[in-house]
Amino acid sequence: MKYVLILSAVLLSGCATDKVLHFGAGAATALYVEHVTGSKLKACAASLAVGVAKEVIDDRTHEADEKDVYATAIGCSVTYAF
Repeated sequence: MKYVLILSAVLLSGCATDKVLHFGAGAATALYVEHVTGSKLKACAASLAVGVAKEVIDDRTHEADEKDVYATAIGCSVTYAF
């Protein structure tokens, strides 16, 4: 786990703060859903759903960013790594 966190920090260090927050939200969502359901697939689906829902809400107030959805969904990689 230590190596995945270090690699994630290095890879995300050049990203905008917003994308890092989306990645963290996706990872937290995935870890929680996997803990509750025991399913990595449901965990990643939940991360994707959270990302899409957030951007649908953002689209009502300002322009949505599809890259935010990707950053949130990629957060589920934490679940698949372990």
